[in-house]
Amino acid sequence: MLGKKSFVGVDFGHHTIKAAFAERSAQGWKITKAGWVPTPPDCIKEGILISPEPVAAALKALLRHTGITAKSAVLSVQGSTVVVRTVRMPKMAESVLRKSIRFEAGRYVPTSVEEAFIEFEILGDAEDGQMDVLIVAAPKDFVESRVAAAQMAGLEVDTVDVSPFAAYRSLVETDDTKAWEHETFALIDLGSGANTVSVITEGQFAMTRTITNGHGAALTEALRTFFDLSPEDAEAGKTALDVKELLDEEPQENPPLRVLHPYLDELVREIRRSLNYYESQAVDGQAPKPIKSIVLTGGGAKLTGIGDYLGSKLGLSVTTMGAFENPRVINQTPHDFGAGHEFSVVAGLAMRPTMKAA
Repeated sequence: MLGKKSFVGVDFGHHTIKAAFAERSAQGWKITKAGWVPTPPDCIKEGILISPEPVAAALKALLRHTGITAKSAVLSVQGSTVVVRTVRMPKMAESVLRKSIRFEAGRYVPTSVEEAFIEFEILGDAEDGQMDVLIVAAPKDFVESRVAAAQMAGLEVDTVDVSPFAAYRSLVETDDTKAWEHETFALIDLGSGANTVSVITEGQFAMTRTITNGHGAALTEALRTFFDLSPEDAEAGKTALDVKELLDEEPQENPPLRVLHPYLDELVREIRRSLNYYESQAVDGQAPKPIKSIVLTGGGAKLTGIGDYLGSKLGLSVTTMGAFENPRVINQTPHDFGAGHEFSVVAGLAMRPTMKAA
């Protein structure tokens, strides 16, 4: 008898490599095994795994340490050249669209379509014989470098997902309360090497953009260089700060916060640019639905006061959320991962193979 396939979610990040194993239950999903290890230095550059061998060795050690024995993997990609766009085009059969998708995607893909993997999903009919289509494209070297590292670690890659899709899955899509089901909101993942802004309207991704300003590593490096600290001390110092103090009418003199202030304001400017771009994209003369709120996740969301700071600067309500704050995603590992801000993507990857059972 052949055993049932089991899957592990693997998230290759600039700062850490994360892995998680999920089991479907009547209550939702149990994350029974999960963990992370530091990403070997200088192995990921601009999203590409330029040295897959050390990354594979680190992943193999992580799987052994966490006791994850699954042999099939769900991986993630994200980055400035990964495209996620909802577009409107003439209605056609899926088989016809598949033959012409590279031509259609060529309008939106910043690199050569011949050097990209391109997929699509027909979301539904629109007015005047049109239809809405979600186009996703990722450079082949982005995808293939991750697949190579996973295979070197002894895994068979089943699926490559887009990071914001995985985070949306673990935070919102599977939450019975459906707090954002009929809203237009921004899902912002604050990472170590980059930040990702996605706009989701009534459960459909309208736009995704990667921001390289104000990410966690940049904040830590700013403190390290200004105060001549070790990376560990700079990271510890960052976690002790409350950036909400920058909103005070007469903020107290705080040199570390003064160092971070321009980086945070640059992050605000880039987020605002992303949201304004979405709201400027009229379809058939109709303005898109306005963004009502922000869901904030990722390791950077743990920075004390960051939700209040972004909310005040952008004029939107902000909910900071981790995977384990979704009542249907339960941490059953031996470790206390808190709210699981850093695990929103990898938990969503691990959950994907069982979504049909939902």
